[in-house]
Amino acid sequence: MRNLKFKFLLPVAAFMLAIAAAFASQTEEQVESALVQGYIYQNGVCVPHGKCDNSSTVICSDGSRQVFGKNGPTTCSLPLFMNWQP
Repeated sequence: MRNLKFKFLLPVAAFMLAIAAAFASQTEEQVESALVQGYIYQNGVCVPHGKCDNSSTVICSDGSRQVFGKNGPTTCSLPLFMNWQP
């Protein structure tokens, strides 16, 4: 009876160990950031101006002007974050 338990539990334990090792060896996936259309406020109108990827905490700018996202059909005051791409 003892030999029968051993013959049953050893493959089950090996299988459980293999599953645990498979999950433990997985690396975390990097979050892919989607590009968001950026706008600048020019002469009272939102003008398309490059894209930002929203992957950082640094405000998105083209070097001299802050780039915003649209938060409505006519307003562009939603802050976007780095990195800016033309």
